[in-house]
Amino acid sequence: MSVATLTWPDWLPKVLFFRRRCPRCKSVQFKPGELRPYDGLLALFFLRPVRCKFCWRRFYWITLKGAE
Repeated sequence: MSVATLTWPDWLPKVLFFRRRCPRCKSVQFKPGELRPYDGLLALFFLRPVRCKFCWRRFYWITLKGAE
């Protein structure tokens, strides 16, 4: 099995670690994402939801602020 065939499972949140750039469309413009029921739990791990302004893909950023 090659590494190229491995994909991120849909049920796991996609986290942008160091690069604040959308891996799909390469945009650097994001807006706060809508809150979902499990976002309060993820805020304990310093993850905040954001959404790309161009392709609308949802990600999490590691931040010192929790979900609002």
